[in-house]
Parts: sequence; structure tokens; C-alpha cells
Amino acid sequence: MITFVFIFNKPKEQTITKEFYKKFYDQQSTWSINQFPDANKSYSGADFSWGWSYVGNSLIDMYKATGDKKYLEIFVNQAEYIFTQTDEQLGIESFSGSGLSLPAWSDRGRYTSGEFNYTYPVHTGMITVPILRFVDEVKSNKLEEYKGIADSFLQNTGEALAIHNQDNMWVDFSETEGFYIGHSYGVGIVSEAGKIGVPNRISIYLAAAGLYDKLTDGSIYTKRIEKSLNYFKYSLMKYDEEYDSYYWSYWEEDILGKPWEDISHAQVTAYGLFLLHEEAGFSIFSNDDFEKIANNVYKVIKNENGLIKTRKYIHERDEEEKVYYLPAENEYYYDILRWSFLGLYDKDILTEIENMVENIKIEEMNPQTRLASIAAYLYAKNAKE
Repeated sequence: MITFVFIFNKPKEQTITKEFYKKFYDQQSTWSINQFPDANKSYSGADFSWGWSYVGNSLIDMYKATGDKKYLEIFVNQAEYIFTQTDEQLGIESFSGSGLSLPAWSDRGRYTSGEFNYTYPVHTGMITVPILRFVDEVKSNKLEEYKGIADSFLQNTGEALAIHNQDNMWVDFSETEGFYIGHSYGVGIVSEAGKIGVPNRISIYLAAAGLYDKLTDGSIYTKRIEKSLNYFKYSLMKYDEEYDSYYWSYWEEDILGKPWEDISHAQVTAYGLFLLHEEAGFSIFSNDDFEKIANNVYKVIKNENGLIKTRKYIHERDEEEKVYYLPAENEYYYDILRWSFLGLYDKDILTEIENMVENIKIEEMNPQTRLASIAAYLYAKNAKE
């Protein structure tokens, strides 16, 4: 008599879960439930945009991934506090010497060593995007219990976005392409004052503006968004045949000698384009285009038998002596994990990202961007399934 023994391999357990998210959310020292809101008047637009906005977006992604309203409850308290911290509310001059205290969040002179206070469109965009995404969820899912606060948030974000949408802050390159220019306040002191905007700094502002037009059934920003998207697609983006991917420069012409964006800021650029397409309804970039943007994940991550190296930039720069780096050599090492949202277009990049998480010390990652990475992964994975 022959006996057959069947051996079944136990399915691999998923590393990135909602419990994984909760673990790291509770460990935050600044934006956790217990620490936030924090009546710290020293917080600037930079703190809210490069800190809180990642947490805010992660809460929206967790709601989208799970349908659990507890994430919206946490979010509402935080967003309400954010609006108490505008220059207008605190009586802070938004641009040094202007006499204007505006309904947005200035940098408190952070980027000029205290010499000049400036209000950046990238900060306004980063801060308002998660708030507008909250409003979108309320309206799309008819969450009547949040309708009042969502209407208030929508009005407040509209006032903030309008600050950067002035005629003297726009240039047409052609009938189909154009782009935003930085506020002229601080010319000669502030690096972007009066100059063509940097992709990541404008992309996320465009995303907020696109969501605002959608949610108000308006078209205040639509024409300029379309021209900006054409500028991105046809003037800034290049094609990498080896990886079937897109990469892009800071400007059409290399003005400052920084041709290709670093992985961190390139994610902000890609995320803005993604939101305009996926959540605001713009179609200039197609799903095929986003598959090519997603292919940067394969390009950036190099797994050498469990030793993970990553690129610094979305394309090799001329001055680089090598392309792939270990954590100690690369300040952008962990930022590729923030590209998880592109799993909507290619589920295999989620496997690539999970494999990286299993082979690195994720505890060393910035707490806010770590949360955003985990939540974006769960949002994309849930959407694919």
C-alpha cells in the first residue's frame, strides 16, 4: 500500500497591516492622538506640510482602506486645529513687509534663516490636500454627520488656495502649456520668489486646486491645471527605455544644475499628478502613463540577496559616481516606500515594497512619512483586491 503525504506551504503572512499602522501611529511624539492638537504657536507652514499632512493623508487612506470612521474622527479634530493656526488667525505677516495676514500658513522665515517670512504654494497644497480629500469622502459617501464641518473646511481651503492663483503668478508658454510663478515678495531673498515653480511645489498645489474645483462644481483652476499637466507631460517628462519609466527634471531647462528630482520630492510630484487623475478626474495623464511612473519603484530599489539599496534620484545624475546606495549614504533611502499609492496601477510594486519593508529597519524611517507609506500601501492593496 502506497501512502501519499501532502505538504501544504503555509501562506506568507502580510507584513503591512492596519495593526502595523496602529503600532506606529501610537508611537508618534508630535502628531499622535495624545499629543495633538498641540497649542504650539511656533509651528509653521513647513511643520504642518512636511509633518502633519502625511499623517492627515494617512488617516484618509486608512478610512478608504477599511471604511472605519474612527480615522475620520481623529482627522476632524486635527484639521480643525490646523485652521486655528493660519497667519490670519494668529496675526502673523504672511510676507515680510506686505502688511498682509492671510488665511494660510507662512514659513516664519524658516528658509531664509529668519530674514523673510514667505507663504509657499507647496505648503498650502500639502496642508489642504488631506482636508479636501476628507471633504471628498464626506460628499461621495454622503456622511451627513460630517457635512457641516466639511462645508466649513471647503470654504477655508478655498480662501487659502486663492492666495497663489493671481494673474501675475502665471505664465503661458504656449496655447496649451503654462505654469505658476512664485510670489514676487522677497525677490533676491527667497529662492523661488518671482520664478517658475518647481514641479513638486506646484504639483501638490494643483492637486488641491483640482479637488477644490471638483467639490465646488467650479472651474476656477481647471484651465491652468490642464496647461500645467501638459507642461509636465510634454516638456518636463523623459522616457527611460530600460525601465519603461518616466523621469523628470526640476525645470524644462536646467537652471540650477539639478536636472532630475530626488526620490522624496519626485514622490510629491507624482502624488499630485495621481490625485488630479484618480480623485479630481483629470485625464491628460492616462493609466498607461501612471504605469510608467510606477515603474520607477523597480528602477529605484535594488535587492541584492536581502541587502536593499536604493537610488537617490529618479534618474542617474552626471555627477554621481554610483547609482545605488545603502541607508547611511542616502538621505532619501526610505522615501521610495511613499510611492505605494501607485500600486493602484501595478499590484506587483506592492510586493516589491513589502519585500523591502521586511529587509530594512523601518523604525529608522521618519515617523510621519512612515505612516503615509503604510496607509498608502493598504489603500492601494485594498483597491486592487
